[in-house]
Amino acid sequence: MNPVVESLYYKSPVFLQNLAVSLMGLRLRAERYRPAGEEKRKSLLTSGQFTAEQMHTYQSEQFVQLARHAINNTEFYRRWAKEQGISVGDIRSLADIQQFPVIEKAFIRENAALFKAGPRNTNAKPMTLFTSGTTGTPLSVFTDQDSRSEHYAFFSRLRSWYGVDPVARRATLFGRIIMPAVQKKPPFWRYDAAQKNLLMSSYHLKSENLIHYYNKLRTYQPQEIFSYPSSVTRIAEFIIAEKLPPLPLRLLMTTAENLHEWQKTLLQQAFNAPIVNQYGCTEMAFFVSSLPDGSMRFHPEHGIAEVRTSSGEIAEQGEGELVVTGLVNYSMPVIRYAIGDAVTLGTVNANGFPELVQVHGRKDDVIYMRDGTPVGRLDPIFKGGSGIKAAQILQDQSGAISLRLVPDETYTEQARIDLRRELIKRVGDDLPIEIVLVNDIAKEKNGKFKPVISKFKKDQ
Repeated sequence: MNPVVESLYYKSPVFLQNLAVSLMGLRLRAERYRPAGEEKRKSLLTSGQFTAEQMHTYQSEQFVQLARHAINNTEFYRRWAKEQGISVGDIRSLADIQQFPVIEKAFIRENAALFKAGPRNTNAKPMTLFTSGTTGTPLSVFTDQDSRSEHYAFFSRLRSWYGVDPVARRATLFGRIIMPAVQKKPPFWRYDAAQKNLLMSSYHLKSENLIHYYNKLRTYQPQEIFSYPSSVTRIAEFIIAEKLPPLPLRLLMTTAENLHEWQKTLLQQAFNAPIVNQYGCTEMAFFVSSLPDGSMRFHPEHGIAEVRTSSGEIAEQGEGELVVTGLVNYSMPVIRYAIGDAVTLGTVNANGFPELVQVHGRKDDVIYMRDGTPVGRLDPIFKGGSGIKAAQILQDQSGAISLRLVPDETYTEQARIDLRRELIKRVGDDLPIEIVLVNDIAKEKNGKFKPVISKFKKDQ
């Protein structure tokens, strides 16, 4: 958000802030629920009943379309096909995925433009999204309105399994900055009337504020809560500790972080609702969720999942690095994309949905405010590029924060100012914040990169 606009927003009365978020919600609703998305939603209600054999046939057809599109419309796959002597006519079935190379995330980050293609529908406006991913490294993601709308159709189908409409009374707790971190009094939320969405701040979940969150949820009566696990678990702990009546919902959906079993147990005690976890990526290369039977499974119409084992072999099952082929985003087709997460893939169910047995590589530490309030995911501060190759946030035992950056040639002093401002908006202005430029950031002894490391101890 433009700093001037942001300042005006913060200075406005709450009713004008509600109007502002509703206007943004109106734009997002039009973007997410386009005719292409509605057509996709209807088709998903049918394909969700396929047999495993029918689903394999569907995946094969969709893969051939996407792979041929990639060869015809992206610089990377056009070059690759020419070098290999492959024509679009040589791609005839899903078995031909074995001809394609595995693409490393670092390569796409450095060469995103090589994977850019035009949308299938020329009336669908191009869009660019940004993500820091699990490595703290910014990545540009090219997409378009129709691809985004089709992506959101998977959320609509998931919600329909629990009797929730695509646009229903919802409360969300994510990384959005809807008010200054220094705000001390409620309301700690703003209302998006266009999407019937109560936006609740994840940065004000202090012990003394939790009763306000509980009371608002009790009176608002959302059909669904959509949240980071770490945020909604704070409310659940309060409900249980205070012996308050559980809140009834049709659905409690968590995303963007690992949902640990201990968290799920707390949520089940504090909310009368099915607990569903969703897992995906900004690149829209795969979509995973809990199914009504309780298992975590890939939605096969969204993407194809494989693993790269420790020996380098690409397999359909077993433990290794997740390798995905997206079937939705035609503006940036990625085939056999190694996203950097370590997982275990299980068997396919009767409808063709592969099981995600476990995610091994999404265990970020959490940053804390001075009073011990957890902040949760901080990767949104890096979205938008900012001239950064890699980043890591360190918090020492006193609470002081060191933001370590590996800059590229486009990094500027303004980027440093912007990052510091984004951090303060989330953790407050009472913690020392240092920004340090480095040439490289070391990985852990196990070879994994940790974007966030906190050693903070409250009341030390």
